[in-house]
Amino acid sequence: MKQKLRDGTFALVAFFLCLGAPASSLAASARTKIVVVVPHRVLFTVAVPVYIAQEKGFYRENNVEVDAVFTRGGGENVQAVVSGDAQIGLATGTLAVISAFVKKAPIKIAAAEITGMDAYWYVQSSTSIRRFDDLAGKKVAYSRPGASTHMAVLAIADQLKAKGLKPAEPVSLGGIPEVYTAVRTGQADAGWSVAPFQLDRVEKGELRVVVRGDDIAAMRDITARGHFFNNDFAARSPEAVRGFFRAQQRALDYMFEHKEDTVKIWIRRAELKLPESALLKTWEYYNRAAMTLKPIRGMQSIIEDGIKNNFLKQPLTQAELNQLIDLSYLQ
Repeated sequence: MKQKLRDGTFALVAFFLCLGAPASSLAASARTKIVVVVPHRVLFTVAVPVYIAQEKGFYRENNVEVDAVFTRGGGENVQAVVSGDAQIGLATGTLAVISAFVKKAPIKIAAAEITGMDAYWYVQSSTSIRRFDDLAGKKVAYSRPGASTHMAVLAIADQLKAKGLKPAEPVSLGGIPEVYTAVRTGQADAGWSVAPFQLDRVEKGELRVVVRGDDIAAMRDITARGHFFNNDFAARSPEAVRGFFRAQQRALDYMFEHKEDTVKIWIRRAELKLPESALLKTWEYYNRAAMTLKPIRGMQSIIEDGIKNNFLKQPLTQAELNQLIDLSYLQ
């Protein structure tokens, strides 16, 4: 009799253990998978929040599973989201998103990534270029057409022209490594970067910073880059989109509240070789207010620049702007 009771007990335990195992699997399968295109695996404003949200379980808590795919940004991000290969695009030039939207791409801007310009422009220390005005008539690099760095260099050219100086010549040269090579080889006089990249060379005296984002007057109150989503996905899974941005919000808060832990995660996930002390200087270039997810600022200025530089043919109507921007997924 005792043997039968023991066998029955073991059977019950085994039964409940079997029930328990599928429970976690069911929980995982209940999470909505989102493919997110990220324009760089290191960038502070975009890659780091994703790493933090993954590491700290913020996505899991919001019933989403995020697969981050790293791209070269700009049009590549837009193409992936428009095609449905990705559902959300991060940190993409606002003008690039607008340009696709007016061509009937099924996308909407959901949030701001950063307001103001966080990039800076540098030159080789051996040159005579020492300040903003010295860029008159010089070749100044940006990444790709429609990107936030493109808008910034156009604004630099206009600011020089307004002073009666010869405008800078915008040159599209790609990402941070390619631009550094271009500056070293004379293809450009000034290259762009963002913290923490190239700051070690600045500290060594090899490079000189001549323009910081705040020096570009026209960019100070403009949301240069934003996050956007595929309309069909948002219609099918609105809670997943809300959950994603709730997790992003928590990750951003965590980054500014726990700098040392954030740096450790950043180094490990992005496989950085820079020392922690150098990475901690990144916070000198950013503040939490500039990285708030809403509102979207400076749309009229962005559109005017788009028309002036032949990215757009005409202004957007108010109805079109209402269709383009949907901040309802932010809570």
